[in-house]
Amino acid sequence: MLADRKYPLSLAGLFGLYVLAGKLGLSLASVHASASPVWPPTGIALAAFLTLGYRVWPAVFAGAFVVNISTAGSAATSVAIALGNTLEGLLGAYLVVRYANGARAFDHAQDVFKFAALAGLLSSLVSATIGVVSLSLGGYAQWDDFDGIWLTWWLGNATGALVFAPLLVLLVRDWWSGPSRGRLLEAAALWFTTTLIGLAVFGEGLAHLGFMTLPLTFLCTPPLVWAAVRFRQREAAMLVAVLSGIAIWETLHGFGPLANVPTNESLLLLQVFMGTVSVMAISAGAVVEERRRVEHEREFLLVRAQAARAEAETANRSKDEFLAMLGHELRNPLAAIISAVSVLDRIGGQDDVAVRARQAIRHQITHLGRLVDDLLDIVHVTTGEIALSCEPLNLATSVQRSVGDLASTGRLERHVVDVRAEPVWTNADPTRLNQIVSNLLLNAIKYTSPGGTIRVRVVGEESLAIIGVSDTGIGIPSKLLPHMFDLPPQGERRLLHAEGGLGVGLTLVRRLVELHGGHVEAFSEGPGHGSEFVVRLPRIAPVKQSESQSVLRVIGKVASVRH
Repeated sequence: MLADRKYPLSLAGLFGLYVLAGKLGLSLASVHASASPVWPPTGIALAAFLTLGYRVWPAVFAGAFVVNISTAGSAATSVAIALGNTLEGLLGAYLVVRYANGARAFDHAQDVFKFAALAGLLSSLVSATIGVVSLSLGGYAQWDDFDGIWLTWWLGNATGALVFAPLLVLLVRDWWSGPSRGRLLEAAALWFTTTLIGLAVFGEGLAHLGFMTLPLTFLCTPPLVWAAVRFRQREAAMLVAVLSGIAIWETLHGFGPLANVPTNESLLLLQVFMGTVSVMAISAGAVVEERRRVEHEREFLLVRAQAARAEAETANRSKDEFLAMLGHELRNPLAAIISAVSVLDRIGGQDDVAVRARQAIRHQITHLGRLVDDLLDIVHVTTGEIALSCEPLNLATSVQRSVGDLASTGRLERHVVDVRAEPVWTNADPTRLNQIVSNLLLNAIKYTSPGGTIRVRVVGEESLAIIGVSDTGIGIPSKLLPHMFDLPPQGERRLLHAEGGLGVGLTLVRRLVELHGGHVEAFSEGPGHGSEFVVRLPRIAPVKQSESQSVLRVIGKVASVRH
């Protein structure tokens, strides 16, 4: 409703502005009363269509008709000229909206040049052609003068679009913004410098210095570049209009570098110059604005990234605190359950069912206790609370001891385990190294059916000491391989086996290996083809005399060592 009430006011304001600018422009006409080298109404109409919409065309048509009927020609020629001026604005606005981003055409340099070509040079052909043809057909212009009138009309309209349309669009679009308080003095200096240069280049100041004939119009460029770089495009467009006004005024009074040229030609050359300068200044401002937007977006993204990082760090700390609390809270009931099972062993029944039940409880408690220990170790590794006590170790001996310890618990009794180890030395923490090997073996046990084979190898390759644990189990899908050492549940990996667990042991393996300066990788040819985990640690020179290669083979509960 409010927009509908403003519509008549918009039409009235646009009509009045168009008539005022049109009468002012035609007052400078010389080759024909209806053809002026300075024609701001083209820019006014184009800006109105871009900012207010196509529905304001009646104001443009009425304004053009009033300007021409009160100047020269008949009602018929005035209607034709008004129709040409209206179609010129509508076509220019349509092309700019279609191909140059509409009212945002001045946001990008490439759109500025599209605007100049489509709205400045192309659409102005419509008004010039319709206007001059109608005057010639009506007998108000001689056909012999057609070329001169048409050229003046076209260039006057084109430069009017290039100089005044950007100014009005930018004023309407950015009316709320102004220079910051810190730049008010700089803005005043810019305006003063531009005015001074305009008066010096186009006024009588150069005549007194004997520089009238020198082409010093290039001096107008620096303040426009200053405005485009330090301020906004709006200020650059305003300064172009100021320079254009000074140049026209001084040229009409016989001053400036074009004072000796006929008035119409001098005004045309001035307007072409100012139109070119306008396009260059606004395109330079567009480049600066694009860079400012990129910098602003970069700063915004940087702030978001910092906030996200802080949030992630907070969440990570909360996770570690939760895991630490969970581990400590689970220890108390586990201790009570273990004590209760011990009491049942002494006073409970000794039938097979009761014995098996207590063994199952004890086995699961042991498994749960190890899981809790792994959770706490992960927290300690993450927070840097684990300090390694490293010493030179023979991996062959250490790995054999880890396999033997695990075999003594009965966890390997349903699998065939082959250990092939050659003496390779590394600097490691014996306890943590045992934890690494045990977790890899337990992982292999989980995913290998009874009767399957688990192979452990220890070899040296150049500067690396390598521990490999492979199995003939269910294998790993290729898409899960990169996530095998992640702490969160591994989705489909959990579904591959009833005892899939949380993957805490593998996460701890990776972090402990990294603490030792090494890295661990998982390999698998896919489901049903088993898997292999390879730990690579820095190798050191043997500290003791090398031992001969040994092979430990564990079958069920029987273990033997061959040398």
